Amino acid sequence: MQNDFEWFGTPLENIESAKKWADSYHGRHKFHVRVPTRKEVLSMPANELSPLLIGWMVHSPTEIIPSKVQIELVLELLYQRSDTNELAAVIAMCKQYSRNH
Repeated sequence: MQNDFEWFGTPLENIESAKKWADSYHGRHKFHVRVPTRKEVLSMPANELSPLLIGWMVHSPTEIIPSKVQIELVLELLYQRSDTNELAAVIAMCKQYSRNH
């Protein structure tokens, strides 16, 4: 059984490295360094989850950019939620991301 707090296979070392790199980066772009957990994808309110998933897919440092497989796992969990209508835009974005990676 997989741990609900697992970051879709992203090693903690990668997350820490991404945070360290983003903290030292002094450019104009702000990087997203948070990888959602399985539990968050299943239970976080839609209005909080959508920006988290978009940030992970679009604004992450190299160390934590999600793979196609990771986003497909996210989609599996999103489809288990009762509020998929509220998540329609982010579900569509995840599908597009999965097709392009």
